[in-house]
Amino acid sequence: MKAIKAAKKSSLQNKNTTSHKSAAIKTKKLKNNPVSKIKNVKKNNAHELEDWLKKLNLLFKLNPAPMVIYSLPDRKIIDVNEATIKLSGFKRKELIGHTNDDLKVHLKEDDRTKLYKKLISKGYINNYELTLRSKDGKLIDIIFAGEVFGNNGKKYILATMIDLTSHKLSERAQRESEEKYRSILETTEEGYYEIDLAGNFTFFNDSVCRLLGYSRKELMGMNNRKYMDKETAKRVFQTFNKVYRTGEPTKEFDWQIIRKDGNKRYIEQSILLQKDPSGKPIGFRGTIRDITERRKTEELLKQSEAQYRLLADHMKDQVWLMDPNLKVTYVSPSVEKLLGYSTEELLKLPINKILTKKSLQKAMDTFFKELNNSSRNIMLELECRCKDSRIIWIEASFGFILDENGKPMSILGEGREITQRKQIEDFLQKSEENFRHSLDDSPLGVRISTAEGETIYANKVILDMYGYESIEELKKIPIEKRYTPESYNQFLARKEKRLLGEFGPSEYEISIVRKNGEIRHLHVFRKEIFWNGKKQSQVIYEDITLRRLAEEKLNQILGNLRKSIRTTIQVLGTASEARDPYTAGHQKRVADLARTIATEMGLPQDSIEAIRMAGAIHDIGKISIPSEILCKPTKLTDLEYSLVQAHTQYSYEIMKDVESPWPLADIVYQHHERINGSGYPQGLKGENILIEARILAVADVVEAMASYRPYRPSLGVQNALREIEDNAGILYDRIVVDTCLKLFRENRFKLE
Repeated sequence: MKAIKAAKKSSLQNKNTTSHKSAAIKTKKLKNNPVSKIKNVKKNNAHELEDWLKKLNLLFKLNPAPMVIYSLPDRKIIDVNEATIKLSGFKRKELIGHTNDDLKVHLKEDDRTKLYKKLISKGYINNYELTLRSKDGKLIDIIFAGEVFGNNGKKYILATMIDLTSHKLSERAQRESEEKYRSILETTEEGYYEIDLAGNFTFFNDSVCRLLGYSRKELMGMNNRKYMDKETAKRVFQTFNKVYRTGEPTKEFDWQIIRKDGNKRYIEQSILLQKDPSGKPIGFRGTIRDITERRKTEELLKQSEAQYRLLADHMKDQVWLMDPNLKVTYVSPSVEKLLGYSTEELLKLPINKILTKKSLQKAMDTFFKELNNSSRNIMLELECRCKDSRIIWIEASFGFILDENGKPMSILGEGREITQRKQIEDFLQKSEENFRHSLDDSPLGVRISTAEGETIYANKVILDMYGYESIEELKKIPIEKRYTPESYNQFLARKEKRLLGEFGPSEYEISIVRKNGEIRHLHVFRKEIFWNGKKQSQVIYEDITLRRLAEEKLNQILGNLRKSIRTTIQVLGTASEARDPYTAGHQKRVADLARTIATEMGLPQDSIEAIRMAGAIHDIGKISIPSEILCKPTKLTDLEYSLVQAHTQYSYEIMKDVESPWPLADIVYQHHERINGSGYPQGLKGENILIEARILAVADVVEAMASYRPYRPSLGVQNALREIEDNAGILYDRIVVDTCLKLFRENRFKLE
């Protein structure tokens, strides 16, 4: 169920997006009306706006969703449709010319601010969920979509809303209903069961497990013949067969079971025939209870009336005697406890004060009907009125006590309270109806199918997705025609697994072919459920076609951005090389070494790309330092050295405003920081330094020491490696150092 609930919201969002897109297209058509291009026709702005609004009026009238048009920048409402008036509770004249702030419709000021900023910055907004306040103060949950558009030099906002209030209330009621159902099944002492037509368990509560002595895992799918002898099995089959043939439920049927531990117990069972929506029998359901003690008591009652009364006084079930006129002559103490009356009160009360009018009539009709057939017991479900006015249900068994001539002289009644059971039965019926309604009304496509892929049930949304009018029309189309070739092959693979008993993936994506030939992309969630007593597959579909298109567009934008960044880096590198050839060659070698270290460490591809980019321009800030200082062959003064150190700050200033998916400015800013905090310019320590900057620092030191400089000859690669090895964990990241040493010592990298 969580999967179904969970799915509703996304579908409503898709619906909203479609409505928004449609509105935007229609608005664009009005804006580009070729009539406006006719030469020598001049109209003032007021008339053009009036004409434009008239054309939009048709869109308002046809759209069942609330729609509002705001003018910018004052955000005043200039038009609304009837759905908006109905939703908000305001009259049209109360809305036109006012802002949302004037009307105080926003529950949270922060929601309004965020919504407006996002809408203005992007030009549109989709699937924004918020809560509004109607005129009478009622809170309304909605999904909001809006778009900024222009007309005759002015800008407006076209907003569309979907009311989620009833949907959320329905979800809450459904959850409460399910919790109540589970609570009743878990707490009742009576066993509740469901079996298929072959007698195999498909559902039961914990009371059934306790009664039969099997675990839930052992009992699921077990046939009822396993816990009875052959003679009993024959009698049980005949009873179930009668219910199957006649459709009439059996209220009382008792027989002997054999528990897992070998002990024998007597149970009393009710049997109701289960049918699918078409009326086809699919199994049985009912309740069972242990009546072993009651059976023993009945045997003792036959031996002695005195013993009978003694035992009856201590039974949990209720026992009473009535004369042929239905006057009570004896009640057991359990009756007093059940109804709240004393024995004296019960003996004086007429039967119509104890039974409800409907139950009294039912009892009278039954007694008179069975009076001539006094040898058999009568089972009735009756409503009783307690002393405190509560109405409870009892299941009562009646038998006639005969005189020596075989004529009834009194009626023996035995009963037990079944109020909880009646609540369960009523709730099961309502719960099943609610479940069917939740599927029918779901905003997502829902399909129930067999392991072979045959559709048993499909709601309206799934039919809309495929473009067919009915499930019969959908079934007529071969499955291979409803999929794209690639998706059909994937379907066959999943089907083969299911037929082999393997449950395939619970989530996947498919591409379908609609009736009109259009291809749609769907996200699918599949799980196993019991449908009409049989294990089937519930498949939930979400249309993600628009999301797919948006993802493709986003990937294209990101690709263009990366290309732009690479061009920018190349231009900066060229500028650096023109200024200082030593710096340019150094940057290229550092970038190659840093990228190789990052790859060896298994960093994500994005981080590797960021390191390569940053390495290629990590000293770009040196273009701000006089070349006389950069190329000075002697030792630098303190002032000159401080100017050289400032190149990290200059690099940061150059790169900070470059639009990039990577933190290039921060990487180059930190590449002279050290693990122990002795670096510059910020004195950062350990994990506070970006991993990309820590890798760049090691590569920078190795290349600098191994290369020639105007002020000194090359110190050699081995000295460079010894420097980073001696200071691993002190100045340089130990993992980065170990990776760098491994690359050089295994001859997998060489400075070019």
